[in-house]
Amino acid sequence: MMKTKHGFVAGWLGLAASLLALPVAHSAAGAKEAPLIAILQSNAPAAEKAIPCKQLAIYGSAAAVPALAPLLQDAELASWARIALEAIPGPTADEALREALEKVDGRLLIGVINSIGVRRDPRAVTGLIPRLKHADAGVVAAAAAALGRIGGEPATRALLQSLAGAPAAVKAEIALGCIFCAEHYLGEGKPTEAAEIYDTVRLADVPTRRILEATRGAILARGDAGLPLLLEQLRSTEKDLFGIGLRTARELPGEAVTRALEAEMNRS
Repeated sequence: MMKTKHGFVAGWLGLAASLLALPVAHSAAGAKEAPLIAILQSNAPAAEKAIPCKQLAIYGSAAAVPALAPLLQDAELASWARIALEAIPGPTADEALREALEKVDGRLLIGVINSIGVRRDPRAVTGLIPRLKHADAGVVAAAAAALGRIGGEPATRALLQSLAGAPAAVKAEIALGCIFCAEHYLGEGKPTEAAEIYDTVRLADVPTRRILEATRGAILARGDAGLPLLLEQLRSTEKDLFGIGLRTARELPGEAVTRALEAEMNRS
């Protein structure tokens, strides 16, 4: 009993010490942040601003965003600024990236979109959707990936609508965005919605690797109900489909799968 009591008290003391240390840690981070911001706002050459950007990924807060945001338009420093903005918590960094969508183009735009995807900002969806029709295939690919990472109904709908008429150069990327959305639904406990997306992709005119990824997803999303589709792959004369059937069979749990595979072996 005494051991338990002492352990309980020790635990509370440790927690209290940790909580008391939080303001000190915050103050220390702020002390390191201020001079880094000052360098970014100075006339120092770009080479001297790169490392401060990187360090702001560790010590930066919303206070650093006004100094970082203009650098998203700087060809030399944009990627460094994005490292910090991707890591800084809170909506201020998200807002800076959303605003940059309208200010940059080309590789800088692709970079901004990639960072939005990393942060999975749902408020950026309306700004990303028009980029699915951008003339630059790289921008389209980045937008599709970001929308897929963000997920949700608006992003999913836009990607599925784009899939059918997408140019060949970007079909694989848009299909991948759709697959990411399906994975979101699966993770949210919505296998029916996920299976519908996987089916749309696997039956579309997309590169083989996307068909295989979507076929695997369609089987797993259905669980035992995916057995007919699994067996269809195992009976396929196409090597790739047969292979994805074998790999997916190892991932699909349950006695029903085992019995079906045994029956399939006997059938052969």
